Amino acid sequence: MDNFYMSTITPIFFVECLADLEKQMSSGSTPEQLVGSLADRTPESQGYPNVHHTAILNAELSRQFDIKSVYGRVAMAHGEPVQLGEKKGVIYRRSQEQEALERWSNRHFLEVERNIAKEWRRSLTRIDFQAMVKHVMGNIGPWRTPKTLADAKQIADTIIDYMDQEWLLRFGLDLLGVPEATDWVINEWVSRRRPPLRDHMPYFIFMLTINIFFCLVLPTQLLRNVKASHNVDLAYLYYLPFCSVFTSKDNFHAQIVPLFLDPQQTFVNGAEFKDELKKLNEYYSALPEAVLKTGLINFAATPPDDTTFLTTRLWDKYLPLWRAIKAKPKTPRDPEADKKLIEELNQMSDSPDLKTHNERDVDKIDYVTVIKDVRLRKGKWRRFSEESEQRMRDQGLIR
Repeated sequence: MDNFYMSTITPIFFVECLADLEKQMSSGSTPEQLVGSLADRTPESQGYPNVHHTAILNAELSRQFDIKSVYGRVAMAHGEPVQLGEKKGVIYRRSQEQEALERWSNRHFLEVERNIAKEWRRSLTRIDFQAMVKHVMGNIGPWRTPKTLADAKQIADTIIDYMDQEWLLRFGLDLLGVPEATDWVINEWVSRRRPPLRDHMPYFIFMLTINIFFCLVLPTQLLRNVKASHNVDLAYLYYLPFCSVFTSKDNFHAQIVPLFLDPQQTFVNGAEFKDELKKLNEYYSALPEAVLKTGLINFAATPPDDTTFLTTRLWDKYLPLWRAIKAKPKTPRDPEADKKLIEELNQMSDSPDLKTHNERDVDKIDYVTVIKDVRLRKGKWRRFSEESEQRMRDQGLIR
């Protein structure tokens, strides 16, 4: 998974797993062993922590974030605009979220993470679904009972599009927990001649639709055995705009997530995805030992050509040029050119001559640098060749 996919690590997933530190274990293992096992399987090479949805909402409300600039990709924190000479770039140094993810992958659980886990479990016990439904339905007025989950989504969209837009703004800001932003947001929206909210604040509308949908569904029998944890499951939907593929074995997600995806996105059932990873594991494990020693970066730089692999089909959909790139003749690497490139990359992130810039159009950025720690091996898999590993040891780069 960490080799073929870039993973969005949502704060919800991170804290929900850490909450297991507070569980009483009925098995012989300790909570630390359970969470450590999860950490071992969490992607870290191509896993990136997404900004919390409340921070994204606040950034959109203050006109500092445009979801269209990152749609389908991870929304990472603390991008630093830098310029060296004529080249403009963005550097993502280690954010607090990234540092926490690295501690997590090393099974280092600090007291701050334990406190977050405690608060997370307490917050689950405070959820009052009846009060939430009463508040929402009391404000949006009487609507017919949805017949299906898809029908509920359509009703939610109708409410969003046909209710008075200023009223919807005030109601939505209160429901989503940012009533203090109301006056500024309303005045800014009016100053722009009241554009449609779907265009003006798409992430706000996305989050609001999810909450209205849930309140339409809760009084029905369309979702059975509704638990407090379903509010957590629902929160994962806030991160749908920041991925191209969403996978889950949770039946709640299997029923609801496809309703909120656009045609360019894909839902993959978690059981199917697990089978796919097992199939890939078997495929590459059968390669000769001499090939395996070259590392994933060489023998599995791209998925198998065989379209019976789900991963291959997804690459064909989202990375359609990969086959043409793979077919190009490979030229031998020049060690001196590689050394010069590394020096140039280091300058672009560490040079004292770095300046800032105001370019926000990602298509006009020359480079993006992400600084993070990466394990040389994941499970039984070697990421790099033996020669590359030794070179990293010689350079003191191995953690």
